[in-house]
Amino acid sequence: MLAAGALTACGASSPPAEELALEVIESLDVDESVKECMRDEVTGFTLTEEQAQGFVDLDDVADKAARGNEQAQNIMADFEASLAACN
Repeated sequence: MLAAGALTACGASSPPAEELALEVIESLDVDESVKECMRDEVTGFTLTEEQAQGFVDLDDVADKAARGNEQAQNIMADFEASLAACN
């Protein structure tokens, strides 16, 4: 999914991951209901209690995933799957 791929490419100077994801979603050529579902997934993103011990938020996960952190990459893969399920 383009949105999650863009998130993992975030660098220190990039906009917040949620903002970037929402911008990417708006640019997609899909039905509005798909976009709404994806927006809900982005704004509703939460970490499990276990994940919260290693990550702060979506920005932190995206940053660490881009740096090769395996757990962060797995979280991003799950996030990508939740976005893809909207279609």
